[in-house]
Amino acid sequence: MNSTSGPKLFLKTWIAFYIVVYAFPSPFHYIPLLNELLLKYFVAIRDEFTILIARSVLGHPDFVKPQMNGSGDTTFNYMELISFPIIALILALLFIVIFRKRSWITKLFSWSLIYARYYVGLVLISYGVAKFMIGQFPSPGIYTLEQTFGDSSPMGLAWRFFGYSDTYKIFMGLSEITAGSLLLFRRTAVLGALISIAVTTNIVLVNFSFDVPVKLMSSHLLFFSILILLPSVKVLLDFFILQKPTRLFTPGISWKTKSQRNLWLAGKLFFAGLLPILMIVGHFMSQPIMRKRTTKWEGTYTFSQNNLPDSAGVYWTKVMIDQNRLDVKTSGKNAHYYTIEDFTEDGKIHFVRSGKQEDPYLLKIRENPEGEYQLLVTLGEKQMDITVTRKKKSDYLLMNRGFNWINEAPFNR
Repeated sequence: MNSTSGPKLFLKTWIAFYIVVYAFPSPFHYIPLLNELLLKYFVAIRDEFTILIARSVLGHPDFVKPQMNGSGDTTFNYMELISFPIIALILALLFIVIFRKRSWITKLFSWSLIYARYYVGLVLISYGVAKFMIGQFPSPGIYTLEQTFGDSSPMGLAWRFFGYSDTYKIFMGLSEITAGSLLLFRRTAVLGALISIAVTTNIVLVNFSFDVPVKLMSSHLLFFSILILLPSVKVLLDFFILQKPTRLFTPGISWKTKSQRNLWLAGKLFFAGLLPILMIVGHFMSQPIMRKRTTKWEGTYTFSQNNLPDSAGVYWTKVMIDQNRLDVKTSGKNAHYYTIEDFTEDGKIHFVRSGKQEDPYLLKIRENPEGEYQLLVTLGEKQMDITVTRKKKSDYLLMNRGFNWINEAPFNR
């Protein structure tokens, strides 16, 4: 390497290894048995190095990797922002020492961008498909409808906003699937990167604006999308800004042998064809688990007088039945949460405070001729029989307002 090109090539090599260190082993972990036989050891070594860095930086000798809990912004994840560049730097130095030829370094960066395309593309397809199903953005339930804006977390507020409109979820899902699908193919990669930058920019802004704990991952999706587009920036500027005649060229990979080409085609068929289909099928198969049980007795039941006191001596004021949850509000401004184990269509609901409870509590619901409801609650030796009013999900303004083409005046409450 000469002195002028050396720093640039070294930077490209460092970035290439950072892409691999961050994204690996995805999407190779989808290959049967490969994760158990090989990939998990790479992840274990990477995690141990991150723990070593964290203990040095934080000064906590007992620091360990936390269990998965849905957050991608844990202290451990932030320590990866230190450990991953160091690992990539070590690998880049070793690579340059072993392969001194410039062509190898250039090829490495090109290959890393291909890997980035598949990583970002498959992640976007997965998240896009999820928008069409139960899971990421659920429709507002009874408990959510009873919750005030002031008691919502910023993330909860965003999730309710997105979950309310199926139309908007479909738009987001189609945008992510389109960007992801285009990134999987060389001839459409530039267009896919442009759409991906727009899509991931919106995701990053939502995550930072509403404190959604996927800030680091979404930022990397945006960063990788920009890197994918980077080699074509000059051509795009010439065409869109300078209005110069130009040609967008995305070179393919030239293979020396037929077996190499066949191996590449097999891999492409799996990652760009079969894997997206398997991911979609996996999402569909998860729906019975995600689709919680529902009962026709779902709703909010408000008490009109004092009734059964709880262990703290306060009275129940409201019972909310929402899918497999039974939540109780009390006169002491407290909340009790129960899990519904079983229910019948005639209004018998068995619920427990915890999974260790052997004898479930019983709630019987009966509708009166006057349109009110009678609740008979049995908590061990205590019983309560009280008349209540019921509010169904369709009774809430948010759920019954609907869409209106004509609005003579804004209806904003």
